[in-house]
Amino acid sequence: MSESQGSKRSLQGLDWLNFFVADVQTGFGPFIAIYLTTQRWTDIAIGSVLSLGTLVAMASQLPAGALVDWMPSKRLAAALAIGAITASALLFVLMPTHFGVGLAEVMHGFASCMLNPAIAAVTIAMVSSAALGERLGRNARYASLGNGVAAAVMGGCGYYFAPGSVFWLTALLGAPSLFALSRIESRRVVRARIEVARPHRSTFADLRVLFLDRRLLAFMACIVMFQMADAAMLPFVGSELAAKAGNIANLVIAACIVAPQMVVALISPWVGRAAQRYGRRVVLLLGFGAEPIRGALFGLISAPVPVVLIQTLDGISAAVIGVLLPLIAADIARERGHFNLIMGAIGLAVGLGATVSTAAAGAISSRIGDHAAFFALAAAGLIATILVWFLMPETEPETEPDQPDVIPPSAPLANDSATR
Repeated sequence: MSESQGSKRSLQGLDWLNFFVADVQTGFGPFIAIYLTTQRWTDIAIGSVLSLGTLVAMASQLPAGALVDWMPSKRLAAALAIGAITASALLFVLMPTHFGVGLAEVMHGFASCMLNPAIAAVTIAMVSSAALGERLGRNARYASLGNGVAAAVMGGCGYYFAPGSVFWLTALLGAPSLFALSRIESRRVVRARIEVARPHRSTFADLRVLFLDRRLLAFMACIVMFQMADAAMLPFVGSELAAKAGNIANLVIAACIVAPQMVVALISPWVGRAAQRYGRRVVLLLGFGAEPIRGALFGLISAPVPVVLIQTLDGISAAVIGVLLPLIAADIARERGHFNLIMGAIGLAVGLGATVSTAAAGAISSRIGDHAAFFALAAAGLIATILVWFLMPETEPETEPDQPDVIPPSAPLANDSATR
């Protein structure tokens, strides 16, 4: 097999890895609550185990990122995470007790925090700096397609078969995920001009400098405010539709989930190219700016069809965040190292913002009403956009001379461990 064929095969493997990983992760969405309800769990018990998963995911962001940084092989890190997520899916159906489900949530929470940074690290090791934005956009496209397909298939399985069939299917999808990962060849990858991990000799002073980096702190602040605006928005749309739309509420919510995914799949590669051409900050403003508009429109309009159209704006924001989050982390890691630890820090900011969003919006809704909650979420989105304008510096590095795209067969593989 020629080098170009090997590189093509590796990139195709990365496409399908993102697709199937998204399939696997979809099984841990709202299907958990539905399944546990059929197992006669109380609402309090379901809420407690879901809260456990959320807490584990937040607490695992930094340790999981540090672990992936420490591991020489990022492909092995991704494989272990996929295996743990598969095992957690099996626990749901084989041991639907409080201990079994709690263990599954803990395993899934930690493994998920490893998986996304590991895939991003593998991506960085495969493509040149100039192609990284578009490649991350392609990752987001395949992940979005995977989410949409999996939601439809798993919904059908849950409807026509036993509710636990969703988790059997989730576990089975671990196999094609691992096969796609195996297609990424460590000896035929494109060399990236970034060190994806520099963990072994870092001192406390190095880590202190990393976490005080102005770019990282500014982006984390922006992400916290963005998630405060975004996380609670669709759940509140669902509750309002359930009260007003009657039997068609489920169909409208399904459309509200699928429509943004279609937008993400359509525009993500363009977002990556735009970030490379115009800079990260301009594209961030586009994605963040869509959020206050969406919140304000939801506060003014509640008819089913317009709601679906308004929700498509979420596709713009989701595409921008999906592409720019790892891209900005890569920009910072270019100088500081510790790419996966940076991803973990940003992931922690995402979790904090989402937690505050649901709690604050719920409090506002119960005291003043849903419309006030939507306007409050829109205000948070506007603040996030203003923060990007005033606080967020441009992170795109200066253009460097191009390096050879493919490592020759006889060349030393100094960075081979990044994808081994």
